[in-house]
Amino acid sequence: MTHLVLKNGVVLGVFVLTIQAPQPVTFVDITDRAGVRFVHRNGASGNKLYPELFGGGVAVLDADGDGWPDLLFVNGTDWRAPRRSRCGLYRNNHDNTFTDITAGSGLDLVEGYALGASVADYDNDGREDVFVTTVEGGRLFHNDGRGRFLDVTDRAGIRNHDFAVSAAWLDYDRDGLADLFIGNYVKWSADDEVACAQEGVRGYCGPDAYRPVAPGLYRNLGGGRFEDATAAAGLNETAKAMGVVVLDYNLDGWPDIFVGSDRVPARLYRNDGHGRFVDEALRSGVALSEQGTARANMGADAADYDRSGRPHLVVGNFLNEMLGLYHNNGDQFVDVAPRSPVGRASLLSVTWGVFFLDYDLDGFPDIFAANGGTDESQGMDARARLSQAPLLLRNRGSGAFENVAPSLGVAFNQPMMARGAAYADFDGDGDLDIAVATLAGPARLFRNDGGNRNSRLSVRAVGARSNRSALGAVVRVSGASGTQWQMVHSGSSYASQSDLTLTFGLGRDMRASKVEVTWPSGATQTFTGVAANQLVVIDESRGLRKAR
Repeated sequence: MTHLVLKNGVVLGVFVLTIQAPQPVTFVDITDRAGVRFVHRNGASGNKLYPELFGGGVAVLDADGDGWPDLLFVNGTDWRAPRRSRCGLYRNNHDNTFTDITAGSGLDLVEGYALGASVADYDNDGREDVFVTTVEGGRLFHNDGRGRFLDVTDRAGIRNHDFAVSAAWLDYDRDGLADLFIGNYVKWSADDEVACAQEGVRGYCGPDAYRPVAPGLYRNLGGGRFEDATAAAGLNETAKAMGVVVLDYNLDGWPDIFVGSDRVPARLYRNDGHGRFVDEALRSGVALSEQGTARANMGADAADYDRSGRPHLVVGNFLNEMLGLYHNNGDQFVDVAPRSPVGRASLLSVTWGVFFLDYDLDGFPDIFAANGGTDESQGMDARARLSQAPLLLRNRGSGAFENVAPSLGVAFNQPMMARGAAYADFDGDGDLDIAVATLAGPARLFRNDGGNRNSRLSVRAVGARSNRSALGAVVRVSGASGTQWQMVHSGSSYASQSDLTLTFGLGRDMRASKVEVTWPSGATQTFTGVAANQLVVIDESRGLRKAR
């Protein structure tokens, strides 16, 4: 920009003012330099066993209790008996690097062919525990401290034996103990595999070849014991669960459950507050597509992306189905993706992990989608690719989204066979980074560079009368730019779980004028004048303190 220096109309000089354009956010692949060497194993040997397509998930947890997010990559195995899966557990070194602590952790010998993981402190002892979903049903691991996990499945009374993909913890009866919902998929065993072939060539069958099964709900009795509450809670209906989301869609204070189901109608279970769930998916508009068909429904998540005060849903789907973006209008959900850039950008994607996150900290949640095909998708459409780049759809703040993936750097736009995905602030710089698990390939860790140019407030909630993981707690943050809220929830994405710490983008606000927490116990807390750009812990009994 050129400026003239004038005095009495006479030009005394000329100078050029250069205005720097804002630097774009990029996601840098730091997998190698971070020391993450995990490679997924799906056991494929030519027999085309169905679970080989599913890949694994990734879970964020604090394995060693130091307050920094660690990583668990879930692994498959081969099909020889007895099957043991060696997952990958990585401790955060607080310096952009991780140390592999898998050996001797207990997660190096998971019984069964493992697929996903969900994290919560189910016994309120201050350490985060893990449920690992497997083709055989799943295993529960108690965190014994110092990065060691003990398989307590049988002792705890978990008797799930169906093919489980995703799971989520929630305190559905609000008694202060985290309960376990298991999203079971189909009835399957290697001995009864259906043989499918096209033009004489053996291939993988699609989901229609297998019978759906009911989910599992295990009520936490305390003392490390659970009881099967599936039938008592009215959850006997079968589905083919891929993604599981905990949300309070009707804002009555009781956690509900959305189940994305593969090629059968999705489920939206309303918690009636008396220990039972009622499927409202068809009535509420999330069971089927606009055309009345059941879609692939792989990963899913919920958030209030437009500050309407209600949680909305995003659901990953198959090729030529596009993402589902269900806007919660109060009485019903309406899929707004088909007439928006969300639908156009995702039409040719096969989306597995998907979630809301505020990658640029402007106060409006964006959408990340981890994509990767199957041999079925490639056969359906010549435009399809087995390896696919992820998507990032930026929330423009008006309820509309734009595809900004091309601007996020070369590394981010590399095709891969993505499956599970999760986010956390791994490097402690305030913005959210992303971990992606791939099918029969290396894990990927993307560091967010430049997303912290805006302000933020990170909140870690700790329950006292409520469950210690604070599942179901609602945090509202108000400032000059408005009010936003999030609910602490486990699960979401696909076979994965992101950090339970909540990150609120504050834009240019340098403080939150008010932070309010509504706990599952019914208690509320309010804090005023909380400075931005810090991580705080809000304890239900002790109040607010700076974490680090």
